[in-house]
Amino acid sequence: MAIERLDLWGSDEEPRLSAVLSECWEMLLDGANQTQHDFHTLALATGGGAQGCSLRTVVLRAADRETREISFYTDLRSHKVGEIEADPRVALLFFSHTDDTQLRIQARARIHCGDALAAAAWAEVPPHRRRDYMVSGPPGLPWAWPTSGLPPALEDRAPSDEESRIGKGNFAVVVCTVRQMDWLYLTPYGHRRATFAWDDEDRLQTSWLVP
Repeated sequence: MAIERLDLWGSDEEPRLSAVLSECWEMLLDGANQTQHDFHTLALATGGGAQGCSLRTVVLRAADRETREISFYTDLRSHKVGEIEADPRVALLFFSHTDDTQLRIQARARIHCGDALAAAAWAEVPPHRRRDYMVSGPPGLPWAWPTSGLPPALEDRAPSDEESRIGKGNFAVVVCTVRQMDWLYLTPYGHRRATFAWDDEDRLQTSWLVP
């Protein structure tokens, strides 16, 4: 059964917290499945790094309300992998201009590489996207001139299945289990904000907040 989408100003009644939470997950699902959706890309923050923290943009690949998991892909050689292994606590930031909605998420991340989950995800990666994991060195490696990092023969074509084997070894899926969501809805009538948090026994606590 389809979930009724949230319309804060389409009625005289304020939404229930349960409706807001459902809307958060609907937007995450849309972001994972629709490349043009504002939630398709997000900012990922990790601890560590030379300056004490790191921030970058990643692409949302999957969302599952039942397991409270959201996923993205990465190169196993990237700095974020080592940072997550050292401290799995991550922060995720989504913003939709279309829906005037910001969603901040606190989560715990885990890395999947060389297992069944990673293999199933790799099988869905189009050949031309597999090149992203075939660069000659780890992302961020200093270079003497502007470079794609790709072998010259692959700069203008997709790799074959055989050629992309090296990329499969560098491919990883990062699965983030949501611990807290902070929802902010921006309107000229006065913003609305709510928080949703799960404790160590997966009990949900909810509250409206002052924006």
